[in-house]
Amino acid sequence: MGYGTMGFAAGVVIAARSGSEHPVVVSALSALSFSGTLQFVIGDWLRDGLSMSLIALMTLAISFRYALYGFSLIERWRGVGLLKKLFLIGGLADENYALETSCRLGDRRDFVLYCLVLTSLDLFYWFAGCVAGAVAGESLPIPDRGIEFVMAALFLTILTDQVRDLAKGARR
Repeated sequence: MGYGTMGFAAGVVIAARSGSEHPVVVSALSALSFSGTLQFVIGDWLRDGLSMSLIALMTLAISFRYALYGFSLIERWRGVGLLKKLFLIGGLADENYALETSCRLGDRRDFVLYCLVLTSLDLFYWFAGCVAGAVAGESLPIPDRGIEFVMAALFLTILTDQVRDLAKGARR
């Protein structure tokens, strides 16, 4: 559910910084990109008038780490159909990766189902949060400065939970 909060913040930032307060623009951006890092900077890029080729190059550079994440999950995703695999790859983000690699489900089918449900929910929460943030940012005087911290806070929360789980396992 952290994606709803992070998406809300991204919606506010994109609406405020891109000069486009229309929720349709934010909806399109959030549907085409599932990268919090990218979402938080693309508003500035649009406002500053960066060329589409430069935006595409920067998007590739920022998102390249997801391809590397995918390599470490290839064995666990073996046998998954092409469409499902493309969906899982497209929805792979830092937080999903952390949750999927820490998942202890032994059965491959259960693990793949877990990944599919997790990715589906995260994409839904992200999209809904972005749209809600854009609508609220248009309607309410929400400051956009400093709101980017929500992304770091979500990551730190997941990291803290994983460290606690590892510490509990070491004490047993």
